[in-house]
Amino acid sequence: MATYLNGDHSKGDLSQMMTEHALPGVSDDVGVKSMIGDDPTAQVSAVLAEFNTALQNGGIDKLKSCLSSRAILKDELALTWHMRTLYTPAVISTALLELKELRGITKLTLVDKAIFNDLPGFKYIDAWLEFGTEKPKAECSGRIWLLPFKTQDGVVEWKIHILSTWLRSFNGHFEDESLLSRPRRKLDDDFETDVFIIGGGNAAAALAARLKAQGIDSVMAERNANVGDNWGRRYAFMKFHVPTPFCDMPYKPYPRSKKLLTRDDLAGHLREYVDDLQLNAITSAKVESTQYDPEAKRWTIKFKVGDNPAARTAISKHLVQATGIGSQEPHIPNLANEKLYKGVNIHSHNYKDPAWLKQQGDVKSVLIIGSANTAFDVLEDLHGAGLDTTMVVRSDTYVVPLEDICHPLCLGAYSDESLTVEACDKNFMTLPNCVVGQLVKMGLTKLALDKPDRYKPLRDVGFPVYDSSGKDASLMNNLIEKCGGHYVDIGGTEILVKKEARVKPSEPVAYTEKGLKFADGSEEEADAIVWCTGYAGKNVRETVADILGGRDSGKDRNVIGPGHVADSVDPTWGIDTEGEIRGMWKRHSKLDNFWVMGGYTQQHRWFSRALSTQIQAELEGTLPPAYLKVPGLN
Repeated sequence: MATYLNGDHSKGDLSQMMTEHALPGVSDDVGVKSMIGDDPTAQVSAVLAEFNTALQNGGIDKLKSCLSSRAILKDELALTWHMRTLYTPAVISTALLELKELRGITKLTLVDKAIFNDLPGFKYIDAWLEFGTEKPKAECSGRIWLLPFKTQDGVVEWKIHILSTWLRSFNGHFEDESLLSRPRRKLDDDFETDVFIIGGGNAAAALAARLKAQGIDSVMAERNANVGDNWGRRYAFMKFHVPTPFCDMPYKPYPRSKKLLTRDDLAGHLREYVDDLQLNAITSAKVESTQYDPEAKRWTIKFKVGDNPAARTAISKHLVQATGIGSQEPHIPNLANEKLYKGVNIHSHNYKDPAWLKQQGDVKSVLIIGSANTAFDVLEDLHGAGLDTTMVVRSDTYVVPLEDICHPLCLGAYSDESLTVEACDKNFMTLPNCVVGQLVKMGLTKLALDKPDRYKPLRDVGFPVYDSSGKDASLMNNLIEKCGGHYVDIGGTEILVKKEARVKPSEPVAYTEKGLKFADGSEEEADAIVWCTGYAGKNVRETVADILGGRDSGKDRNVIGPGHVADSVDPTWGIDTEGEIRGMWKRHSKLDNFWVMGGYTQQHRWFSRALSTQIQAELEGTLPPAYLKVPGLN
């Protein structure tokens, strides 16, 4: 059974880490504007030569001298065979020397020319690396950021501020896309498989495709009647508020004619994806019970399909929960006098469209509770149907224009025809979360300051808004800590600015017979209330027992049941104290061969490869123990 040496799954705070590990400013008087031509490459080569010598000879002081005082090491499988971010020269140097002996690291070499970036107050050299390990034999990639520092003698020295490493392949394994054309299995009876995936959405399908390209058998169990119904059963007006290339699935991109993906685009593409790649999927599947035998390392999953009362059995070496993060349990705040209200009262999870809503009762007016993406989608939908709508804004809301999201300083890089999606992923996903958060915040803040009065009309109608220039505005923080809670403005704010719908800035505290009572003492009447208040269940520990069939741990002490699994899995989502997302795409500390796959589309694409690689290594018996020490604490 895997165990953490440092055993700490404490939740970190991304905003606090962004402050603690703020990118060090570099003043113009450092005198590095002449870094042109081959100069950046020469500087990286010189630093790497010193770094490699120190690493191979075990010179900890020399290794520390190559690093800035606030250096960061981020590793994804290449060295730690886990996902770790370490800080400070002493910790990083000690870890690297231990890992050099443990993994047999070859020297880091430069790939292509290094690039000097001269940003306001921040100057650095960015370069891509490659290297290998011997234990196991692996091919790895790396990235290095050098920052300039002026010595007391006025000499400029370049030091490593960020070293990022990730696994590219091991033991000669590479993805073979020709395997994706192999026909799917017939799954009419009981069966055995390498990987049983609970879920059939984008996360599950992305992982299943990666596994198939590595020759690993997997089966998805989707609770809906059809693949894609996780999108198709959502409200009709639903759409993604990000550039389409950002949402690509592995091996099969979305058509570039689509600016914003709709519900039907998402559902249709997922169905085509599973069909075209011949992925194994069972639909209308409901898991009845799950057990794990630690000695045999086998999962036994009993499930029913549709109305068939007979249970079927799947035996699997690995089990993956891919049922979504923060999407299982609709959240409606508990208010006083709920039974007093006589109108239609639903969560956005159950909302379909205005015609459907009108069928639920004589609905002419609606209170929309919430002010993030879903709430504005529903607002646009109801307003377009001519219903009298009021948006209830319970707190100050972070609003960022779509044009800023699509700017090259943010996700617009994915729409640059000169860049591949893979190249963009490398730019974003190989940096520590606290650094990516700062870079995105810097870019969006600049764009917001260029138009400081953009949302003044929205404030004037009573909507408590802040933009990317606000102190608390952090898109990465919202995505990783809250799973949303912001609005990417695709035009919905204009409805409020034009006073075609009303704003109610207060917190609901109780139901009335005809509507809601608010914290400011006022009341609002409406024929229907739609709660766009998000979901519970971001932490898999809260949902896994029910998804695996119920909390009954079973009578056999030699097997692990759903209750034990729920007690054993690591907490998920949010970040840990190292700045890594908790419990996702990696081994759990107290439970073998159980994985959580999810997140947003960019993460599906990137981490599906990391997760499939770990599963492949375990199936071959070559998965090394994870390096989980924190030098100086263990």
